[in-house]
Amino acid sequence: MEGQSQDVSSAEAVDTTTSPNRPDTVSSNQHPSLAGLAHVESVTDERLRGWVHNDAADLLNDGLRVSIDGTPFANIAPQGLKAAPGVARYADKKIFELRLPRVPDTAPRRLIDVAFAKNGQALPNSSRHPLPLRRPAKALVMIPAGARYEHDKIKLHRWPVERVIDTYSNIGDLMVYDSTLKLLAFEDVEVANIVDFTDKDVDRYNAEFDFVFLRGSNFIHEFMQWERAGELIARLRIPVYAIGVGAQAESNRRIDLPPEALRVWSGIADHCAQIGVRGTFSAQVLADNGIKNVEVVGCPSMFRARDEKLKIKVKEAYDIRKIAFSLRRETGKGYARNIEEYLRIQRDFMLRLDKESNLTVTLHGEREEKAFFFRHPERIEAAVNTLRGNGWLTGQNEAQILKIYENQLFFNRSVEQYDEFIRTMDLAIGYRVHGILPAMAGGVPGVLVDYDERSKELAETHCIPLISEEEVATASWRDIYKPELFDKFQKAFPQRYRTMREFLNRNSVPHRL
Repeated sequence: MEGQSQDVSSAEAVDTTTSPNRPDTVSSNQHPSLAGLAHVESVTDERLRGWVHNDAADLLNDGLRVSIDGTPFANIAPQGLKAAPGVARYADKKIFELRLPRVPDTAPRRLIDVAFAKNGQALPNSSRHPLPLRRPAKALVMIPAGARYEHDKIKLHRWPVERVIDTYSNIGDLMVYDSTLKLLAFEDVEVANIVDFTDKDVDRYNAEFDFVFLRGSNFIHEFMQWERAGELIARLRIPVYAIGVGAQAESNRRIDLPPEALRVWSGIADHCAQIGVRGTFSAQVLADNGIKNVEVVGCPSMFRARDEKLKIKVKEAYDIRKIAFSLRRETGKGYARNIEEYLRIQRDFMLRLDKESNLTVTLHGEREEKAFFFRHPERIEAAVNTLRGNGWLTGQNEAQILKIYENQLFFNRSVEQYDEFIRTMDLAIGYRVHGILPAMAGGVPGVLVDYDERSKELAETHCIPLISEEEVATASWRDIYKPELFDKFQKAFPQRYRTMREFLNRNSVPHRL
C-alpha cells in the first residue's frame, strides 16, 4: 500500500531537512466536524497511517494532501486508500499509509500535516512531529504520582513519617503509574507542567519530547480539576496518550462532562488514534460526550508483569491460610451507593476474615490506620478518637480491631514492596482495585467486592471474580472462594494482553509488551 499511496504527479517529494516549521499550520482542533469522518492514527519517522470514512467520499474526491514543514510532499489519491476486510474497527473506512523520507537523527524535527486536498481541512491528529523509531523516546507525563527511581519504579516521596501519615496518598495511583512505566519504552520521563506553564515551556515540550501520556486513573467525571491541561494539549505538536483511564461514578449513570473536561478529552482524542479506557462504562461515558475514538484496554496494572502467559496459582480452599484484605474506609458519594452500609459491611467482613484466616489488612491511604502501622503514639491516640467518633470502633468490636491494627497491617512505601508482599499471600480479597489487580498480575488469586462502577467495570473487563456487597454482608471467605472462579480470567487474559499490545501498536506508542 505504501508504494501505491504516494501520488508524485500531484505533489513531488521535496527535501525537508532544512524547511522551517510553519507556525500558521491549521490545527485539526479547528475542524471538529471531521471527527468520525477521518483520522490520522500515527505518524512516525518512517510512515504515517490513518483512515477516511466512506461517508467522506465527496471530501476525498481530490485525495489527501501531505505536507512536511508546510511544504507539499505528496498527494494520496482516492484509489490509494484500501479497505480492511474483517477488521471491525475499520468497517466503513478505508486506510491510507505513506512512507516518509528518512532524515538524519540530527536533522530539525519535522511537522507533518494531512488535509483533504479539496478544501484544505486538516484531519484530526494532524500537524504532528513524527515519533522516533530509531532512538529511545523522551516522554512527558501528566498528573503523575509519587517519585520515580531506577527508571520505571515508583515510590512515595521522601517525606517525614508524620507527613506520610497525615497525607492521604492513594497507593493505587502509585501502582498504576508504576505499571504504565513498565509497559512503555522510553529514555526518560519528565512531568508536564499543566498549572503555570509558559510559551517557553510549550516550545521546549514540542522541541525536546516525543510523546505525552496521562497516568491511567479514574479521571473521567464531573469534578476533576484540570488546571490548564486542556490549553496545553491544544498547543502540543506531539502525540498525547491516555492508557487505561476510567470513569468514576457510584452507579451506572450518565456523566455530563463540564466544558474544561470536554476540552481535555477532546484534545487527547485529537492527539492519538484512540483513547484507551478501562471498560465499557468509561467508553460509553466518553461516547455520550461526543468522543468516540475509544477502545477498551483495561488497566495497565493487569499487565505489569509483561507476561502474556500469566498463570494464577490457584489453591484448594483447604490450602488457603494467608489472606490479604484491602481496606477502603475512605469513600464518598461518588464511590459508594450507601456509605453507612458500605462501611458496616466492610468492617464486619474484615472481622470475620480475621477469625477465619491468617489475615493481613493492606492499607492504601487511610490516615488513621497509617498511624498504627508507623506506631506513632500521638497520632494513634487521635486515630482511636476519630474511629470511635465515626462509629468504626464500637464497644463490641474495638478490642478485635485494635488487635488487628497493632499487629496485622501492611503499608507499602514503594510499588515493588507490594509486589514482594503479595506473592507471600494465598488469596487477595477486598475493596481496592489496586489491591486485587496487582495481586493477580503477580499470580495470586484475587476477588474484588462490587461497590461502584469503577470496580465493577474493571472486574468485567478482565474477568476478575466479583462479589456483591450483599454476599459480603453474610458470607465467609470459604463461601466465596472456589478454584474454578479463576477459569474465566485465565482463559481471557491472553486476548486482553494482545488487545493492549495492539492498541499500543496502533497508536505507535513505544512499548515493551
